[in-house]
Amino acid sequence: MTMTMTMTMTTIRIDAELRDRINGVAREQGVTAGSFVELLFERWLRDQRFAAMREAMARTSDDLAESYRRETAAWDAVSADGLASEPPYGSARA
Repeated sequence: MTMTMTMTMTTIRIDAELRDRINGVAREQGVTAGSFVELLFERWLRDQRFAAMREAMARTSDDLAESYRRETAAWDAVSADGLASEPPYGSARA
């Protein structure tokens, strides 16, 4: 089965100088202007998610943060429990 994706094109009005700068950098990167703008937008969305996480962490009470640290330390202590005698994942067994 062959799937064909169609993309609807649109126009965004931006200053000609900005358009030229976007086209120039996109050309240097070997991508289209649209792909470059998409990459920038995806990075911006990621930055927004991380900013929201940092804000949530900053609002976390000291008691709750300490509880989280204790719990993750406990899980870290047992994360490899019993695996020392096992070969690394993906390696051939002897």
